[in-house]
Amino acid sequence: MDWKSQKGAYILFLKVTTHTEIKVGRLGRIELNPGIYLYVGSAMAGFGRRLPRYLRETRKKHWHIDYLLDAAELFGILLLPSDEPIEEIIADRLAGADGVQPIADGFGASDSRNKTHLFRVTKSIGK
Repeated sequence: MDWKSQKGAYILFLKVTTHTEIKVGRLGRIELNPGIYLYVGSAMAGFGRRLPRYLRETRKKHWHIDYLLDAAELFGILLLPSDEPIEEIIADRLAGADGVQPIADGFGASDSRNKTHLFRVTKSIGK
């Protein structure tokens, strides 16, 4: 099976270089400090149907992540293949991880039991 048809979850790695504030649909304004952010998403219809939109220069604002991508640089994507929905499990683990801070209640989590699917890395690995 090729990666495009594989189902699962993913983590987007994003870099914000300057302090900024973005307006995210009905969530309102979100303040972002410079740093590395992680966004957990789901691609249960296949990675090939979800991920290419994140690589486009312009995109219609449909999901919360679309607003963030205008203010941040996408520098990595981790694919987590699974036939079962694991997005909430990953977000739970990140929310409880040392060196990771949940950001923006409701972000990317409107159809989830999680508070958010957006996290800021607050501590470097190995330090």
